[in-house]
Amino acid sequence: MNQLRTMENKDLLAYERLCSICYTYPAGHDAPSELPEDKLRIRRGVFDESGHLLSAMMQIPYQLRFCNQTVNMVGIGGVVTDPTARAQGAIRSLFEADLPTLFREGHVFSALYPFSYRFYGKFGYIWARFGRNMEIARDAIRSDLRRAEEIVRVLPGEDDQGMAAIYAQYVADKDFAVLRDGDMWAQKRKGTPWDDLKYAYVLRIAGEPVAYWIGSMQKGRNGAKLTLTDFAWTTQAGLEAIFAMIRGMNEVGTVRMQVRSGLELALLCNEAWDVDAKEDCQGMVRVVNAEQALALLPAPLLPGRLTLAVTDGQIPENCATFTVLGDGQTLTVTREAQAEADIRCDIRGLSALVVGRHRFGDAVSLGLVELLHSENERFAQLLFAERRLHLNWDF
Repeated sequence: MNQLRTMENKDLLAYERLCSICYTYPAGHDAPSELPEDKLRIRRGVFDESGHLLSAMMQIPYQLRFCNQTVNMVGIGGVVTDPTARAQGAIRSLFEADLPTLFREGHVFSALYPFSYRFYGKFGYIWARFGRNMEIARDAIRSDLRRAEEIVRVLPGEDDQGMAAIYAQYVADKDFAVLRDGDMWAQKRKGTPWDDLKYAYVLRIAGEPVAYWIGSMQKGRNGAKLTLTDFAWTTQAGLEAIFAMIRGMNEVGTVRMQVRSGLELALLCNEAWDVDAKEDCQGMVRVVNAEQALALLPAPLLPGRLTLAVTDGQIPENCATFTVLGDGQTLTVTREAQAEADIRCDIRGLSALVVGRHRFGDAVSLGLVELLHSENERFAQLLFAERRLHLNWDF
């Protein structure tokens, strides 16, 4: 009989080798360094009777911003299954066993980057973030953009010159932006220009840090290609200063990036058609605690009342009827023993509503939500506003 458990240090080499098969990269021959208990706890595996690792994943705790609040979330990553053991339900058993645990540990959301949207939809995850991958020629950037008065190179291990403070201000109002700790910043800043072609700069105006960017360079036939791996700004002048600096880098031929929500890159270019863009779905989100997630939503200005009947195939505590009451200023959520529902949905439909993946009417049209009574439909439309999610960390 298969065993589902937290990994031990003796399992790490098997996990690394399984990841190398599933993600197609060479694995080392030596066992990885031993990990402390907190790092092992996030690694979960399914083992057969002989102790062979069949499937595994990491469940990494984060804090993120949602509706101007800091919320607990778990990122699912490193999901692998031995090709000899696929279609045997091992990953399903991990989700079935562990999602209720995440609920009891106080997490409100879970997010992941899928290999299959349909597969993860079985466990309540909904398409959440569509990213725009863009590429422009450096000389297509407008020459009249405002420039920084001071540019500071930031190297690994040195003071960040205000980088983390810029990021904190930038993500304060961005739903699902992950808050970064010291280890995350060290990972993001790792590498130097002369050894790794890795670049990081903070831009200042009137002595104040207003923007930063981090990028890596790759040589090509038509000049080097700069990939912006991270950038943030606190003012419009800071945003312009990022691209004004890059325009002045004659060593760069083209610039590519994943464009953040709220940025229309075409406005920074000479012509809109200078931007080569590709849009794709890059993240899925699931509500882990239905009651807490509903309570995070801002109250609509229109007072109202809405009752939702929710089912969850993995977390029994979410199978309930909830009444959301708004007085125009505050919102209260009550778990009902008996109440007639206005809306009926499964956890995937609720996730779509709460995270703002669709407007309410579109969610109904798509069959994600069933509208049972229309008296409170206007309140539902205002409560479940469409949002641009800002998933910005790989799990």
